[in-house]
Amino acid sequence: MIYEELAEVVRLAVKNQYQLDVETPKIERPERGFGDFTTNVAFRLAGQLKLPPQRVAEELAAGLVGGLVERAEAAGAGFINLWLSNEYWCARLAEFNTGYGASEFGAGRKLQVEFISANPTGPLTIGNARGGFIGDVLTRVLKRVGYDARSEYYFNDAGTQVGKLLESVKMEAGIVPETEERQYRGDYIKALAEKFADDLKTKSDDELKPLLTGEVVATYIKPAVAKMGIEFDVWFNETEIINDGTFDKVMAKLKDLGLIFERDGAVWLKTADLGDERGERVIVKSNGDPTYLAPDIAYHENIFGKRGFDGAIKVLGPDHIAQFPSVYAAVHALHPDKEFKMVSYQWLRVIRDGVEVKVSKRLGQFITISDLIDQVGMPIARFLTLMRSADSHMDFDLDLAREQSAKNPYYYVMYSYARANSVLEKAAEAGLKAAAGEFKLNEPQRELVMLANSLPTLLEEMAVSYEVHKLIFFGLEMSKLFTEYYESTRIIGLPKEQAEKELFFVARFIDVMDVYWQLLGIEPQKQMR
Repeated sequence: MIYEELAEVVRLAVKNQYQLDVETPKIERPERGFGDFTTNVAFRLAGQLKLPPQRVAEELAAGLVGGLVERAEAAGAGFINLWLSNEYWCARLAEFNTGYGASEFGAGRKLQVEFISANPTGPLTIGNARGGFIGDVLTRVLKRVGYDARSEYYFNDAGTQVGKLLESVKMEAGIVPETEERQYRGDYIKALAEKFADDLKTKSDDELKPLLTGEVVATYIKPAVAKMGIEFDVWFNETEIINDGTFDKVMAKLKDLGLIFERDGAVWLKTADLGDERGERVIVKSNGDPTYLAPDIAYHENIFGKRGFDGAIKVLGPDHIAQFPSVYAAVHALHPDKEFKMVSYQWLRVIRDGVEVKVSKRLGQFITISDLIDQVGMPIARFLTLMRSADSHMDFDLDLAREQSAKNPYYYVMYSYARANSVLEKAAEAGLKAAAGEFKLNEPQRELVMLANSLPTLLEEMAVSYEVHKLIFFGLEMSKLFTEYYESTRIIGLPKEQAEKELFFVARFIDVMDVYWQLLGIEPQKQMR
């Protein structure tokens, strides 16, 4: 990649000028107008050479010109700004296509990406939406750079919350008295009580639980996931690890390792011995019911031990973050050679008319992801939800989401894409078509090519950092540069050869943006009405 190539050019220049070997010099992208790249190697060498940084920069700059580097200038504070040739950037432009950014970085490693995984006890809310979109885009990025990544939804369909769902439905149906401890309310509880009115009177709790959770999944969860544009590779039920004996096997393994013990009739995990500073944690209550911790540990035995994943990434909201260290400690003890990571995200607030839309799950007042998508559309919901880093709190502005103008970041990016397609369409009507070949790139074109050239590196960085919001800003900057080019260039009317080379640039912009939209899971619009 260009950063490594330039680092080698700088290293050799230092060797030739001062007969010194330096570690890989740092190469960065400077602010616009200060070169294509910059290096601070002169500043780093100044002390060793006992020379002013500016003098070192000036002496090195002369030796950097040639080959890749067309121009080099000593800047202040020991920086050297580098400009590459127009020929180089035209060659990079020719490499852009709809396969751009694909690599073997992941080397086929098998990764599980688990996200949403809300209990099958009610509709998916906007709280689930953020993790859903983050997880889906992360999976797409991982696949693009060569990982065998699989997306998965884990249903906790054997836990305490399922019992509370049944209890809430029975209260709604009048089967048992209403209490203040009732967990779930809302129209969907009324619908469940009505649909299973007869079953509630005749069937046992063990028979009713799968009926209710099955209905919730089929009516409220899977349709919402489809609306979000997510296609999970695997839907996994907790009952599977109970029924196939995995849970019991894991408990036996933990016992053999001396990591669990009994106290007051409950089973405890020695998490302190595993590096979790919070001390022991109950994994099976004194009444025999497992806490969330025990099935989660068994679930990862299935992931690593049975299905052979090399790693697992958990996309977790603030209500589950605290539990991760204990799960991680136990899973790492069982599978120390496996990669086990977490992406944590914060809640999303919906803002209307400048005021937060209040919700109360206890009162049955909440905003479902289906409601949000019905109001603004999936592409906008997805795009705007991804605009902030996962670990920062986020406000989703409904008024901005409904704004169909460049004020809305989604429309701003999509407008540039539609404009580019319009240019090609009008050019075709004029008998023009894109043709490859070197031509003089103007400033916004050159900046755009440099930015697009960074996409493979960006994707590989995101595959490690999981910061998928950076992809949104890549698109915003691409659109800004294309808009600048579009507003300053009129292709129709140029000499045919020049016009067709300009069209080649437009076509390559479209190719890179097609990759962008595919990674975001959004179908691009070639026309905007």
